[in-house]
Formats: sequence, C-alpha cells, structure tokens
Amino acid sequence: MCSLKSEIYQKLDIYQKSGQQYTKCLKRGIEIPINQRPEELVRQIFLHFLMNKSGLFHDNINIEVEANHHDIEIYQKQLNHNFKPHQTPLIIVEVKREDVDLHNHYEQIKRYLKQSRCNIGILYNYHKIIVLTRQGNIWKTNYLKSLREVENFVVPQINIIDNGLSEFEKAQNGNFENFVTLVKKYGKYTTHRIVFKVKHQVSEIEGYLFNIQENKVYYKICGQYGQKYKSFDRQDFDKLISITY
Repeated sequence: MCSLKSEIYQKLDIYQKSGQQYTKCLKRGIEIPINQRPEELVRQIFLHFLMNKSGLFHDNINIEVEANHHDIEIYQKQLNHNFKPHQTPLIIVEVKREDVDLHNHYEQIKRYLKQSRCNIGILYNYHKIIVLTRQGNIWKTNYLKSLREVENFVVPQINIIDNGLSEFEKAQNGNFENFVTLVKKYGKYTTHRIVFKVKHQVSEIEGYLFNIQENKVYYKICGQYGQKYKSFDRQDFDKLISITY
C-alpha cells in the first residue's frame, strides 16, 4: 500500500500559499493546510474514492461532509428535484488519523448509527477500513482490504430502499390514493412542506400538519401560525407538486 503522503500528492491538488501547502476539500471547496490536518487528509482520500473512482457519485449517491457532526454521510441520490423528503444516511463514515487504533472508536460510530437510524458505519484511518453493520441490536464487523469493497455495501442499500418516487410521480399526475400515502408518511408534522393544487383554485397550496379522515383532507397553511385547519374533499384534489424537507 502507498503511504498517505504519496497518495495525497497523487490524488489531491496541492499548492503553495503564503509559504504553506494547501489543498481544497473535494466536496466543500474550502482550503485545508495539509501539514496541520492529518485527519482531514484521510477524509480527502476517502472522498476522492467516492467522487472520482467509485462510479457512484452524481448518478447514485449524494455526499455530505461535516453534517450532523459526522465526518462523511452517504445518501441515496434524489432523482426528482420536487421530491426531496428527509432521508437517513445510507452510510456514516468516521475518519481518523493514520496512527489511530480504530477499535477504540467502535462505540462512537455505533452511537452515531443509532442516533441517525442508519445501519452501516465505516471507520477509516487510511491503513484500515472497518465496516460495522447492524440489524436491530446485532452488530457485525467487516474488515475490508480496499476502498473498492465499500461499493459492496453502498449498492445493495440503493437497490432495497423504497424512496417513494413512484408514488410521488403518480400523485403528480392526480392519483389521490398515492397523495394520501405520501401525506401520511411526510405530512403529519411541520418538518415537510407539501405543495399541491385543488380544482377550481388558481394558486398552489403549501401545507403541513395533514390529517386524513376518510375522503376529506385537513391541513394547515405553512407559516400561518394559530390558524384553523383548512380542508378539501377527495374529488377536489388536482395534483401534488412537491414535497421538501
């Protein structure tokens, strides 16, 4: 295996500035002083694999860096810009300096997974890759030989997760049953904004706090606090426009 130092010069854009060496985060675009951030450089090597070598980035996955106090989060790609509900990460990655014993951080990654309702976590220090998977309270530890094997954990997750896109597209075309399914999943609280249209009304409606009672839909208008519930009947539903978190 190459050394971390040799890999960063091969894979990252290293440049001089004010007598210091810097690179830029591949995801965030921020400057990183390479002599002072060994853990950050390990992260950049992992990002380089995900974004440039795995074949997953752009088409299948999104990546968040330093989100929710996690080093890297891997998400399923959302294919419709009008349908962006809350997602749990497919995988949480915790990176460490290359001299760190990853076994000392099992409880940390387990805590992150439980808090995020995520089932796969990766510990990475450049020299070792440990994948923890969970089913309920059962944990399994996997030791990988190369970053390429990470794909074996990402791809099955993409294939099994029901992202609701099919129901969303049907509701966009006026299917009331699919609209109800999505509203029951995403519209009970204030965390999602659901935009829809009813017949005989020109403007779109942006609502939340939905309540379905038989063939009648109750909701509140986003941002109008203290308001009473509004409603419409099943036959007046026109189409769903968007669901966003």
